[in-house]
Amino acid sequence: MEQNRRNSAQQNRSTNRRPKRKAPKSKGLGIGTFIYFFIFLYLIYNIISFLISNDVNYVSAEKGSIYNDELFEGIILRNETVVKSTSDGMASYYVPEGDKINIDSIVCMIDSNGNYTAEIKKDLNYINDKLAYANNCNSHEDIKKNLYTYTMNYDNDTFGNIYEFKNNMKDTVSNITQSLYIHDQLDLDTIRSKELLESQINNNISIIKAMKSGVISYRIDGYENFSIDNLDIQSLFDFKSEEEIYTYKQETIKKDSPLFKIIDNDKWYVVCEMKDDLTDFIQGKDNISINIIEKDVTIKTKVYDIVQKNKKEYLILEIDRYFDLIKNRKIKFQVVYEQYDGIKIPKTAVAEKEFIRIPKSCIAKKGNNEGVLKKTYGENFVGGESVEFIKIGFKHIEEESYYVPISEEGLQLNDILVDSTNNNYTISEKKSLKGVYIINKGYTNFKLIDEIYSADSYIIVETNTPYGIRIYDRVIADASNAKEDVILY
Repeated sequence: MEQNRRNSAQQNRSTNRRPKRKAPKSKGLGIGTFIYFFIFLYLIYNIISFLISNDVNYVSAEKGSIYNDELFEGIILRNETVVKSTSDGMASYYVPEGDKINIDSIVCMIDSNGNYTAEIKKDLNYINDKLAYANNCNSHEDIKKNLYTYTMNYDNDTFGNIYEFKNNMKDTVSNITQSLYIHDQLDLDTIRSKELLESQINNNISIIKAMKSGVISYRIDGYENFSIDNLDIQSLFDFKSEEEIYTYKQETIKKDSPLFKIIDNDKWYVVCEMKDDLTDFIQGKDNISINIIEKDVTIKTKVYDIVQKNKKEYLILEIDRYFDLIKNRKIKFQVVYEQYDGIKIPKTAVAEKEFIRIPKSCIAKKGNNEGVLKKTYGENFVGGESVEFIKIGFKHIEEESYYVPISEEGLQLNDILVDSTNNNYTISEKKSLKGVYIINKGYTNFKLIDEIYSADSYIIVETNTPYGIRIYDRVIADASNAKEDVILY
């Protein structure tokens, strides 16, 4: 019976137990996890792309100019007068190179006996110093000056200054006594000695003065003998100048050797051999502008003469304007035939892209958008064909034609369009147009250019052309590998 109660109690406990919960079935990754995973992969892709991507070199589109010009080298001729030495000796110059002087100004001195004259000058300087010291000493004035200074500055609070005044007066009296002694020694023989020394110096020194006003130069090259008034062009260009002499640096001068030259006016001439382009450019002109390379300055010149010699033409330009060119005999200058202004970009930035031609008669409008009606064919269309409006954004217009880029998603060769008269037009013409790739917004974008002029490394293009390049656009410097709509960053 006890056993039955135990079995009954065990059955009751088993009956009162809660049923076991079943484990929920896995439903897979949630949508949120998938989004987070996708974003993570996208960030990893961009980081890797940034690390392995090549830097894109670009230039800023800015205004600039290109010149159609030519470089020439000419010979400068001036009105130059060479002054020669009248004796052998040592020259002392007193006028710097390039300074302007007046007529009768002392330019230099020739010492025919340099060492002997130097000794005489020492004795003469000693006598002149003694005379100057004695003559400049005025005992009364010096004493009065010291008394006046002390009186004006006297102050009871600075009574000790009287000792300084006392010492100053002692020094003044001592100097006066010494000068009076020297003055007493200057007798008639001293004065005669001074005159004798001056006479000896004058006999050994020749003073050279300027015989006309002008600019002084110490550079002698032999071209001074050519005059524009009776110029022999052939002799001028055949002349082989010896080494230029800079007389200022010569220690000794020989008789009849050049000392200096005087350029007596600002008018000078440039003689050069002409080229075909210059011959055409100068026809009918009285004046032309040249750019002096050394000075980087443009000046207006007069066409003085055109000389023909031995089947060659030579141009002589007259310039009435002073420049510091006395050191130059030959000069390089630039003649600008034409100047082109616009946006200046390197040639390497230029690329070509193919455009298809669409006549204006095929252009349709839908709202504010321009486009074309393109025919498509298929079994699913009623009658086997359909007409689709294709929007045109980027275009180039020439007279009665639109040029739009070839696009896989848009228009291509052999597409059939419907014109304004409901006739079919088959796209059959294409044209390559020049442009550049810009990266203003982080991806490449093709823009057209209207070329004005091309030089060796750069071209000039028009500004403000429709769908064209603009000032400050960032242009890929090398367009050889550039493509449209490539994301760079």
